[in-house]
Amino acid sequence: MFAGSSGVGKTHLANTLHKYLFGEEYPMVRIDCGEFQHKHENQKLIGSPPGYIGHDEGGQLVNLVKKNPSTVVLLDEVEKAHPDLWNTFLRVFEDGILTDGKGEEVNFQNTIIIMTTNLGNEKTVDFLLGSGTGFNRNINYKLGTTQSPPKELVEKNTLEAIRKHFRPEFINRLDKIVVFNHLKQEDLEKIAELEMSVIIDKLSKKGYSVSYTHSVISALLAKGVDTVKGARGLSQIRREQMEDKLADILIKTIPPRGSLFEISYKDKEDNFTFTIKRPEKQTKVEN
Repeated sequence: MFAGSSGVGKTHLANTLHKYLFGEEYPMVRIDCGEFQHKHENQKLIGSPPGYIGHDEGGQLVNLVKKNPSTVVLLDEVEKAHPDLWNTFLRVFEDGILTDGKGEEVNFQNTIIIMTTNLGNEKTVDFLLGSGTGFNRNINYKLGTTQSPPKELVEKNTLEAIRKHFRPEFINRLDKIVVFNHLKQEDLEKIAELEMSVIIDKLSKKGYSVSYTHSVISALLAKGVDTVKGARGLSQIRREQMEDKLADILIKTIPPRGSLFEISYKDKEDNFTFTIKRPEKQTKVEN
């Protein structure tokens, strides 16, 4: 179980692990547990029993594992699921076997099952946002904070919340509960660099090169990061405030291949700016 606050890379790590171990031919099996909050929805995973509509179609989870038995199975935000889903996985955790709606046994012994949870995060965020009350506290909550909480506090709040929420027989079958730390400044800067590499990769495929100033990284961090959402906002800022503008430029001006896009950030205007340097024409020198 990967536990910790939102936006610290739990789902990303699971996906990276899948690609490292099993390649990219098949995607990771991801189950959004928010879609299984009612008891009857558990049938969507294993398939409807005989006599019910959809019996022949099988279940969402078992169909994917039958197709690709060597995979990472991610149960995202597992605390949101109905307890019946947890009961379904008790046998999987114990024996590596799950019986589907058709009565067939599905082998999970070559899968790695990872669950994510944000349990305990609210208590940690409350600690970070200070002891203000009423209107002032609401303002502080909206503004957020980039302060990192003590590691011991995060682990304490997380593990206490997990033990309260899940039954002992479920927790005892987990191989490991990994509590993720909040991201430090140097971690966030590396993630911002990775977001910029997405833009560089997309433009390089079209024959363009990219350079950017450190102010771009600083602006990404200021706009896209806080304790409540973690680093999740970085990709949103990259898409909405950079890629959308670049797309407009490419459509309207159609720069020649070999052009250099210089990206910077202007504090006064509070926006990212893009300067295009077109390639210099080369003249042939005859001997």
